[in-house]
Amino acid sequence: MSIDEAFEKASRILEEEQVAPTLLYSYDSSAWPSNKRYEEAQLRAQGYGPSIAAQIGLLQEQKQRPRQVYEDPKLYAFVSTNFNLLVKVFSQVADGDRGSLISQLLNFVRTPLPSIENKHSARFPSYEGHTSALALLAEFCIRTGYLNELLEATQHPKMPSRSLLIMLMELEQTIALNFNLFSDSQLTTMPSSLSTLREIAERQTYCARGPVDGPMTNNPHYRFGFQDLGNEIVKAIDGIAEECRKARYWYLKGALQELPNLEVENDKLQVETFLKKLGFDDLMVKSLNKAEDEYRNATTGFDLKDCLDHVRSFFEQLHLQAANAIADSVGKTRPVKYGEAIAFLRKEGIFTEKQEQLAAALFGFSSDEAVHKLIAAREFARLMRNIVIEYGVMFLASLDKRGVRI
Repeated sequence: MSIDEAFEKASRILEEEQVAPTLLYSYDSSAWPSNKRYEEAQLRAQGYGPSIAAQIGLLQEQKQRPRQVYEDPKLYAFVSTNFNLLVKVFSQVADGDRGSLISQLLNFVRTPLPSIENKHSARFPSYEGHTSALALLAEFCIRTGYLNELLEATQHPKMPSRSLLIMLMELEQTIALNFNLFSDSQLTTMPSSLSTLREIAERQTYCARGPVDGPMTNNPHYRFGFQDLGNEIVKAIDGIAEECRKARYWYLKGALQELPNLEVENDKLQVETFLKKLGFDDLMVKSLNKAEDEYRNATTGFDLKDCLDHVRSFFEQLHLQAANAIADSVGKTRPVKYGEAIAFLRKEGIFTEKQEQLAAALFGFSSDEAVHKLIAAREFARLMRNIVIEYGVMFLASLDKRGVRI
């Protein structure tokens, strides 16, 4: 798909998002939210469950600054029909052209896309009855790896606007609920990257200022009617700065307490996104998540063996399904066994000889620990789980760049 065609389609999706927003964070746990315990009895009596309690809490948190940053970034899952459509369009653009497409879309930030009055929409984020597609564009840039480009685009607007504020409100929400989408270094630099926009907004918060007993100095940048917006944008960026500080603390705490590595967790999300985007069997994501459940909830070596069984099966199918798809595309016989699949991938130039050896060694190691033993040790389960996730990011990204579709 050409850049012009992709931009036209993406623009239509963003236009629809203006009118009918689809952004949503849904509670993705069966446990009662810890911050809603005081309402649990009342809600249970009314027949409501944890998801309603979580939604009530989220509605309250959306009115606060700075937002609460959840230590567990898996409690809330991001959902958006129009986001999925944007990803579909994006996946049909050549890898070398994707940066250019993002740059074109970010012109909607550099010269802010006007918000529209949408009083019938109760979805967050909105401001004064207005909604904006810049919230979706922000999520799209963050989740496809173009956060830096998004932040750079915020340095171009000359005046505050409702749409920029709505975009910042969504950024607040993303950090609060899914902070592991951002690396520690990105969280460190984000406040300074937004400092230009903060300065532009802050200029609109006063027409003149000076010492209490001294002369007032007029503000040459001030334009009547932008004071409230300026104040809100300043508060939003200050809230983001505090959220970034808190998120960095969660990263540090997790590292020092040897909690699950959040960068690995983020890579697991990337693997799931690639699997869906490239068209792998839906059971692949379910298998990976089942392995995750077995690992998290394991109480015996038998449970960990089940985890390794799923990890091994996932790793095997990852290569078999990819090899079969490539074989179909070039009119060759489909590999049946794992060894045949990785040999085929090397012959077709997907693997180097060393990569084939690595894939064979990892599969052999997982087989020894998962198949040929009665129980498994947690160290082996953790090692294989983490290796397969990181390997999956590398392998799937390579398939995506080559245009492979299952």
